[in-house]
Amino acid sequence: MAADSAKRVGGRRSPASMIASQLRTLARDHARVQLKHERAWASITFSGTRYCFSIEWPAATDALALQELTRILPGHEFDIPGYFVADIVITDQSELQLRVEILSIRDPVEALPDS
Repeated sequence: MAADSAKRVGGRRSPASMIASQLRTLARDHARVQLKHERAWASITFSGTRYCFSIEWPAATDALALQELTRILPGHEFDIPGYFVADIVITDQSELQLRVEILSIRDPVEALPDS
């Protein structure tokens, strides 16, 4: 499933498409970002989804772009209304590619009904 598709959840873009868009921005729009797979995740108190993304740069890209992304990605605050990112792990890295797992959690505060 490609992350380029803008799937909608409840009338808005899915967390996967929002994460993919922000990853592209972080890579300065020089990389191809693709959602490889996703799987539901839950604990006793939280629920969410673990996404696996592939981020690939063309051969002509400066290696510094990949290094910069690996430096800033772990501390990046993703903007995903109704969700927060609980975990970011770089699972594989080569000269022109990263594999990244990102766990997004449904924000329990935003899920509360209005009083």
